[in-house]
Amino acid sequence: MVKKLALGLIILVSLIIAYNLIIQIMSAMKSGERLSSVADAVYKLEAKNKALQDKLTQVQSPDFLEEEIRNKLGFAKKGETVVVIPDDKLKLVLGASTSAQIRLPNWLGWVKVFFK
Repeated sequence: MVKKLALGLIILVSLIIAYNLIIQIMSAMKSGERLSSVADAVYKLEAKNKALQDKLTQVQSPDFLEEEIRNKLGFAKKGETVVVIPDDKLKLVLGASTSAQIRLPNWLGWVKVFFK
């Protein structure tokens, strides 16, 4: 009787220890998965940071600033002449039509196709 009780107690303690070990192993596996996902996120953020730093150095360069000043503000260097072509003349030369075409909503276009 005492042997059966001791054997039962040993089995019970062994089951509790095994259960706790399994829970700890599963927790460690989940932590590893979280660690790998966070490492991936860090890698992506570092790549984005590198791209932004490259863009910053490009934007701060004198060549970029000169190009932006010329293209967006219409400035020119000494001795150069800025030529501005009116939009109507530009459209005429490029062959664009002067009449704007009004686009109907999609559903109204289908109604006209099937019922006219």
